[in-house]
Amino acid sequence: MKKNLIIGLVTIFLLSCNDEFLDRAPLDTLTNENFWQNEEHLESAANALYTALRGKDVLNIFESMGEAAPWAVTTAYRTIGGGNYSTDISQINSIWVSAYYNIGRCNFFLNNYERATSVSEAVRERYAAEAHFFRAYDYWLLTSLFGDVPYITKELNVYSDDVYRGRDARAAVIDSISSDLEKTYKNLPAYIAPASAEFGRISQGAALTLLSRIYLYNERWNEAANAAKKAMGLGYELYSTGNPTEDYRNLFNFTGRASRIAANKETILAYVYNYDLGEDARTSHNLSRELWVPNDYSRFAPTKTMIETWLTADGKIWDPSTVNTYEEVFENRDPRMKQSILPPNTPWEGKKDGNPNNTNSSMFTYPKFSNDKDGCMTYSGYYLYKYVEPTEVSQVGHDDNDIIIFRYAEVLLNYVEARERAGTITQATLDSTINLLRDRVGMVHLTMSNIPEGSDIRTEIRRERKVELFFEGQRYLDIIRWKQGELLGQDLLGVNKRWLDESKLTSGVLNTLKWKSVDGEQYLIIETGRTFNAEKHYLLSLPFTQMQRNPNLRPNNPGWD
Repeated sequence: MKKNLIIGLVTIFLLSCNDEFLDRAPLDTLTNENFWQNEEHLESAANALYTALRGKDVLNIFESMGEAAPWAVTTAYRTIGGGNYSTDISQINSIWVSAYYNIGRCNFFLNNYERATSVSEAVRERYAAEAHFFRAYDYWLLTSLFGDVPYITKELNVYSDDVYRGRDARAAVIDSISSDLEKTYKNLPAYIAPASAEFGRISQGAALTLLSRIYLYNERWNEAANAAKKAMGLGYELYSTGNPTEDYRNLFNFTGRASRIAANKETILAYVYNYDLGEDARTSHNLSRELWVPNDYSRFAPTKTMIETWLTADGKIWDPSTVNTYEEVFENRDPRMKQSILPPNTPWEGKKDGNPNNTNSSMFTYPKFSNDKDGCMTYSGYYLYKYVEPTEVSQVGHDDNDIIIFRYAEVLLNYVEARERAGTITQATLDSTINLLRDRVGMVHLTMSNIPEGSDIRTEIRRERKVELFFEGQRYLDIIRWKQGELLGQDLLGVNKRWLDESKLTSGVLNTLKWKSVDGEQYLIIETGRTFNAEKHYLLSLPFTQMQRNPNLRPNNPGWD
C-alpha cells in the first residue's frame, strides 16, 4: 500500500490533512479548521518550531562526531565521525527524520498562517519569517551532511507526489533557502534584548548569522561577508566585564547566560531552559554534571589535537616537547585554554581527583584515570571547564543553563573567513574581528606581518575559529567543509605520559592504560581504528530505511552503494 512506502518524514505533514469525512469541525475543540484565528494561535504554532534548534543535543551529536572533545566512550555518533558505520545506522536516519519532521511543521505553518486575518500583517509576517528561518536551518544541516536532498515546501499527505520526490541539487536548495531568508529577515525584530521576555526568539541578527553560515558553508564568500556585516551593525557586542581571566568562561555559565543577564549582548540566539517553571513545564539538561560527574567518568574527552591547538601567550605555535609536567601544559598559553579546559589547582565539584595526596575534594589537582565511582574519571587526562555551571554538578538533570546557538563571535569569524577567502582581507579586518576576540582575554593580536612561524593567515583564521568556538557543536561541520577529513581518521589520543608525575597518582595506574608512540612520546589512547576515505566520507550515507521507502532517493552518495 502506498502509505506504507512513505518517506519517514511524512508523519508530521499529516497534521495538515483535512478529515474529509467530517462535515464540519467541532466548535469546542481546536482543529486545523478553526485554529488559525488569532495571534495566540500563531505564536503557539510558531513555538512548536523551536525544537529544530536541538538544544544540548547539538553537542551530543556534533562534538561526538568531531575530534576535539568527543563523547568519552564509543557512541554511534563517535562511530560516524570515525568512519566506521553502515548505511542502516539508526542515528543517521534520526537526523534525517528529525530534520524533515521540523521542515514539515514549517511548511504546515507557512501554508496556513495567512488565515489569521484578524492579526496584523506585520505580526503574521514576523511569525512566518521564523518559519522560514527554521526551514532554512534544517535544509542547511541536511545539505551539509547529505549533499543533494529532496526540497519540499508543501504540506504532504499519502497521495502527494512529493512523497516520492527525488533529490534536488544542493546548490538549488541553497539558492532557495538563502533567497527566503534574504526576503523575510527584515520582518523580524532587528535585536532582541538579553534577559527580556522575548529572548530566545528569532531576530534579524539570528537570521543574518544563519545566512552568513549558509553562504560560508557553500563558498559564496562575498555574500557570506555581506550577511555577517549586516549582523555586525545590529547592536551586538562581545560579552566583557573587564575581567580577561573569567569573561570568556562566564559567557557559558550562570554568570553570563543571556536569558537572565542583561549585560550579555553577545548571545544572538540560545536554546533557553528553565527548571523553575514547575514539574509539568520545566526544561533542563545535564551538561554540567556530565562534564564533572562526581561518581563516574567525564562524558566528553578533550583530546591531544585540541590541547595542541591553543597558541602560546605570545602568539607562537605551542611546542609540546618544551613541556615536562602536566601543570606546564596550561602555562603561558592563550588565556582561553584555561577557561575551556580545567587547569590544576582550580575549585571544582567533581569530588575526588586522581591525586591520593589531595585531601581537599573541592579542589582539582590531578587527573583521575581509574573509574572506581569515587570522583570524576577522565579517559583523556583532561576535563572540560567551558559550559560547566558548578552549582548544578551535584544535581542530576537540573541544569538549565542556556545552550548557545549563535553568538556575535561567530559573526566576526564568519566575516573574517569570508573576507580572506574572497581575497579582500586587510589588517583592519583582523582588528575588527579576531583581535576583538583576543582583546577580551588579553591575548596578543594577530597581524598580517607577524603570522606564527610555519603557518599562514588561512590556517590562523581556522585556528581562531577552532579555539573560540570550541565545544559549541561546530567542529565536525567545519572539518567537512574545509576538506580536512584526514583529521577525523586519526586515532583519538589524550595526555602525554611523560608529563604525568606518578607520585601524584594511584600507584601503578599508568600501567593499566594503553599508550601510543607519536614522535617518540607516549600518548594515552582514547580510540584507534578510525578511518576517513575522502572519496566517501565527506557526505554521510543516505539512511537505508529512507532509500527502501523511496527508491527515487537513489543513487546513494559516492562510496556508499
